[in-house]
Amino acid sequence: MQQTIQIEGVPLHVIDTAGLRESDDEVEKIGIARAWDEIKAADAVLFLHDLTRANEPDYAAADAQIASELAGQLHEQVPVIDVWNKTDAAQSVSNATVDLPPGRVAQVQLSARTGDGLEALRRTLLEIAGWQSTSEGVYIARARHIAALREVDAHLMESAAQIHSDHPALDLLAEELRLAQNALNTITGEFTSDDLLGVIFSSFCIGK
Repeated sequence: MQQTIQIEGVPLHVIDTAGLRESDDEVEKIGIARAWDEIKAADAVLFLHDLTRANEPDYAAADAQIASELAGQLHEQVPVIDVWNKTDAAQSVSNATVDLPPGRVAQVQLSARTGDGLEALRRTLLEIAGWQSTSEGVYIARARHIAALREVDAHLMESAAQIHSDHPALDLLAEELRLAQNALNTITGEFTSDDLLGVIFSSFCIGK
């Protein structure tokens, strides 16, 4: 499941994947494979742990196996945040941690039920996103965002060239706008093809 959220006005795309523990079920295997595809394309990974099971040897071994696979699958610059959930139900093991290998940037303990610790997670995500609070407002500079904006600009320039040509090709114009929209969606994730068509049809008279 994918959801776009905002923290301090900064849009973040969050994808909730299937669990990664081994399974013999074919459907679950497909879900796990798709989860790895999403993980390998992510800018950051939240590795969720169950604090109530932190002292179980089998659970700790399974977590260690997943951590090893993450280290092998991810680029070394992709940060991994270890998130320990259920602080409300596991006070006796609230000091549980894992050793942080290279690339791991933080360990956060929280309760999804009570909300305790969520602000620390928000701050960590903003730091990873390159967020800074300045007197001029919110500033975010990510290489991926800059590249996406350059791509948007290139497609819009091509669109403008079509519009100002003597014989504009509307199919090429529409394609350039679609590509510009897709590039922008990598940042905002909020503008769909239907939205684009709605703007076009509300603003232009298109002959039959």
